[in-house]
Amino acid sequence: MFKKERTEIDAIDQELVKLFERRMDAVTEIARIKKEHQLPILDQSREDKVLDKVRGLTENKAYEDSVEDLFRSLMTITKAFETKQNEG
Repeated sequence: MFKKERTEIDAIDQELVKLFERRMDAVTEIARIKKEHQLPILDQSREDKVLDKVRGLTENKAYEDSVEDLFRSLMTITKAFETKQNEG
């Protein structure tokens, strides 16, 4: 029961990890630049634009709120990572 669906989820998870690592590589570079230029970690206008963009990209509108929640969580994770990167 659910074997096919769970196999599909496992494959998607594998792709998500690769995409997350790519995203974090970009975040690492942004953190370096922010530190170099003494810029704050939080850029609320950028976050608002990202949330608007991903809501608009969501094809299945039943998932819009969940997609926004996902990206809010991602941004919380990346801000914490940027903060750690800039502490040194």
